[in-house]
Amino acid sequence: MPKSLIFLTAWLVCTVSFSLAEAQQTLDVQEQVRAYRFGHEKEIVGEFIRLLSLPNHATDTPGVQRNADLIQNMLQKRGVKVRLLQVPGAPPVILGELRTPDARSTIGIYAHYDGQPVDPAQWTNPPFSPMVRDRSGKQIDWEGVANLDPEWRVYARSASDDKAPIEATMAALDALRASNAPLSVNVKFMFEGEEEAGSIHLPDILKEHPDALDADIWLLCDGPVHQSRRMQVDFGARGETDLEITVYGPARPLHSGHYGNWAPNPIVLLTHLIDSMRDVNGKILVRGFYDEVRPLTETEKQTLAQTPAADEQLKQELAIRVPEGGGVPLAEQILKPALNVRGIQAGHVGLQAANVISTEAKASIDFRLVPNQTPEKVRKKIEDQIKRQGFFIVHDDPDMAIRRAHMHVVKLEWGSGYPAYRAEISNARAQAIVRAIETATRGPVIQVVSLGGSIPMYLFQGKNHTPVIGVPIANHDNNQHAANENLRLQNLWDAVQVYAAIFTDFDRSRVQPSTAGH
Repeated sequence: MPKSLIFLTAWLVCTVSFSLAEAQQTLDVQEQVRAYRFGHEKEIVGEFIRLLSLPNHATDTPGVQRNADLIQNMLQKRGVKVRLLQVPGAPPVILGELRTPDARSTIGIYAHYDGQPVDPAQWTNPPFSPMVRDRSGKQIDWEGVANLDPEWRVYARSASDDKAPIEATMAALDALRASNAPLSVNVKFMFEGEEEAGSIHLPDILKEHPDALDADIWLLCDGPVHQSRRMQVDFGARGETDLEITVYGPARPLHSGHYGNWAPNPIVLLTHLIDSMRDVNGKILVRGFYDEVRPLTETEKQTLAQTPAADEQLKQELAIRVPEGGGVPLAEQILKPALNVRGIQAGHVGLQAANVISTEAKASIDFRLVPNQTPEKVRKKIEDQIKRQGFFIVHDDPDMAIRRAHMHVVKLEWGSGYPAYRAEISNARAQAIVRAIETATRGPVIQVVSLGGSIPMYLFQGKNHTPVIGVPIANHDNNQHAANENLRLQNLWDAVQVYAAIFTDFDRSRVQPSTAGH
């Protein structure tokens, strides 16, 4: 046998033996993590509930600071070096760094600790008094039972959006340390306190601290998993901008019998204005609105075609006979721009209804953007559309002279907004994350072109164009942004396994082919 062939054979034997040993080591670590989690579930839930007990609206400065203090302590307890990044008027961005000797890669983990506003009257339990409930909604004394049912859920504001990844990453570190399983990567933790307010100050913070973004890949851990409960990876997210509209009628409320059909009705004006911008199937009617929309690449089209459909399940679950979009699947619809009417406020209904013509009507609208749309171009197109409907636009409260001088006056108040982002699906680092998750979940990961929601993924690519992907963990039916927000316990347990696999298996996965596919 030629020496070269002998050498090649020996190399193959060693390589295969080494790969099998690595695979067994990975499985052993996963079993150890699972055993740790099972033995410490109450500790994990207890720490999670302490975090959820802190009110966390971004404008509540003392409340947000209490959240930041607790999270800082949670990180430091795990040996993570912490810095607080801040600019005047902004909640702190918590930056944690955990170095691993001889690590070749750095993974960035982003989540946010602020939450949406709450209306306590709509909640079954107070939103910052977390409760564990069973499948029927009955409150459980979770501390007094022997074992926690994985189908039970924790109910509290930010249980799913977005404190769950914070707790899950901490539990993963605990499990690995208890198992004497070393991390194979450096880990950066970035926890923001202003995401639900539009991440207004995050660009300035990152501009002042560009080194905060130094990583080989960023994982944005926000949003729900697939409706089938399978883990998914999102390669993008839609951008957003929002708009508050006020349309004016008479200077004082008028009797609808005496002045109806004569005094302009602001509610009617507002609804017709909205109708001029969007039809009942979700199509945006604004001239040129779709001009900048970037077509899907061939890879994105293939990934979309392989995304499992959940439309029939959702139609039954949500009591929807015919969705908007004329039968186009949800996975395709969320790759398009959207105009959503968040709320309308004017007059009264029911027992409080009065026979009057109101003085003004208000609407709150959010726009979801896709590549290559920008908030600036969208605002220009919307304002041009409103002008074509005969409205005089102001951006501050109009005085009586302005209202007398123009037939229809509208006040527009724009939020800041940010653009959409999509990573290259075939990126080697992104696919290594997919394979690590497959190891943890023992099954294929659903790869999704883009999350329907918005999160400022574009900021994290930095000057080096670092790949940014979404790794959501929450259950799809979590009441995100609404009353009775919740997290299914099994989703929390799955997240612990996933993060442990990423922390220990990322570099190995970078050189291994995926066997599970999409």
